[in-house]
Amino acid sequence: MRVENSMKGLITGAAGGIGAATARRLARDGFDLALHSRSDGEGIRRLVRDLEGIGRTSFLVEADLADRTSAASALAAVRAHWDALDLLVLNAGRYDRMLFSEISDEELDRSLEVNLASAFRWARTFLPMLRRSQAGRIIFVSSVLAFSGSHHGAHYASAKAGLLGLARSLALELAPGITVNTVAPGSVDTAILADDTPAVRERRNRSIPLGRIGTPEEVANAIAFLASPAASYITGTTLHVNGGARAD
Repeated sequence: MRVENSMKGLITGAAGGIGAATARRLARDGFDLALHSRSDGEGIRRLVRDLEGIGRTSFLVEADLADRTSAASALAAVRAHWDALDLLVLNAGRYDRMLFSEISDEELDRSLEVNLASAFRWARTFLPMLRRSQAGRIIFVSSVLAFSGSHHGAHYASAKAGLLGLARSLALELAPGITVNTVAPGSVDTAILADDTPAVRERRNRSIPLGRIGTPEEVANAIAFLASPAASYITGTTLHVNGGARAD
């Protein structure tokens, strides 16, 4: 059954992992959702069906974040459904592991575009829709690597660190009408860690004070909190979800 008077949200990188878990949690909290994915695959179609099964409206926004025109095409897709947007979750990213000496200009440009510049452009493009909300929210998904650095992903860590400066700047500029915050996950059981061997996973678990990697649902819970009325007096901050691996 369709539920009226819902909030409207857009999640980038919604096909799996943290994005899909966030979509399911926000749908339970009363959001209708625009779900960004680079392609129209089975994962995103299954997610749409799942959300419809609990009475929420959702639809695919197909876009390649490496394309600088993606934000404009996404805006047209969302405005075909809604006039206002209450929540923008900028979650999508890519982590290509390589040593600093191996990172070509092309790899650097791709990482900065997908992980940082696209978030800048999408936030700027959707700002007029967010301003039509009674309480607009922007949430960036960064990474613990923005704080600790990376042994094999300097371009990724740099881009994720850039999100922190972007979020803090927008929190100042867009107040009081829109809050802007960041979630910084640590090791989470997503495709990024799919290549872990049992030995690597064991070492990873031992390095975390809580003794295990996190789940996408645990990150989704943090995002849902920042999207909720309970976080109405929080802006410009970073919520760490890392099992105690790092405290900042």
